[in-house]
Amino acid sequence: MNYSLDTLLYGMQFRRLLEKEMQPLETQYGLQKIDIQILLYLKHAGGQNTSKDIMQLNMFTRGHISQSLGRLQKNGYIGMVQDQDDRRCTHNYLTEDAAPVIRKIERISRKIREIVLEGVTEEEQRALGSAAEKMNRNINKVL
Repeated sequence: MNYSLDTLLYGMQFRRLLEKEMQPLETQYGLQKIDIQILLYLKHAGGQNTSKDIMQLNMFTRGHISQSLGRLQKNGYIGMVQDQDDRRCTHNYLTEDAAPVIRKIERISRKIREIVLEGVTEEEQRALGSAAEKMNRNINKVL
């Protein structure tokens, strides 16, 4: 058994590093971990910006997503627009107030990436990326 591979796959060390680096941001802006994940998701989501789209990440429950979106809207980081065709559905978008938070999240994300990939060659990164894609496909087949 390769302990390093198991540690990477289960993500506990990475999660601890992420929590350590994000904690000051969470405190400064009164955010929770899910809020940060949703802000990042919406930054890159384009038109896939509904609660249902966020649920497809399979990371959060409907209730947690709803609570987070409410918090983010209350803090002025997101806006919501009702869908023209389905009145039960709302589209979520980032506001200008979210820009400084997003910049800090991305800065921290780059720092974490640099920490994790220090000493890993481009070739090793490509191989790891390829292997990760295959493993994700294998997992998704079962799920």
